[in-house]
Amino acid sequence: MKEIQTRSQQMMKLALELVQEVAEKYPDKDDPVRKAYGSLCHNFPPFVRTCGLCQAVAFSVDKASAADSENKDDQSRGMAHRLLLEHVAKVLNIPSRDDLLDHLLSANLEEYMLLTRQVLSSWVYFKRFARSILKVEPGGNNA
Repeated sequence: MKEIQTRSQQMMKLALELVQEVAEKYPDKDDPVRKAYGSLCHNFPPFVRTCGLCQAVAFSVDKASAADSENKDDQSRGMAHRLLLEHVAKVLNIPSRDDLLDHLLSANLEEYMLLTRQVLSSWVYFKRFARSILKVEPGGNNA
């Protein structure tokens, strides 16, 4: 018999897996990608509440393009934004970060509101794990 879990349990499990992947990929606690991603975990929900999910995602899509930059700081921030977009896509069950913005733009009002609630609900766990696993405190401005 399959074990039934609440939506909160499912969101927490997914957030834990994704943040642990970041910690494993960037094991040095001072790694700029790790720090920038942790900072994004703390700063993303207020940005979504202030500007809306579409604009927050569009901002990260723009910043993610810097991952191909020659500048090391821009590369780190760009990689962190790519991770954020991948994780938002996974939270929303969207196949890839490349499809995320198009999916949000084509959503009707009800679906858009639901997607926003899903991101904000699950991001509570990303914030907690950014602090406990990645050791990134809120208030950092690495993103």
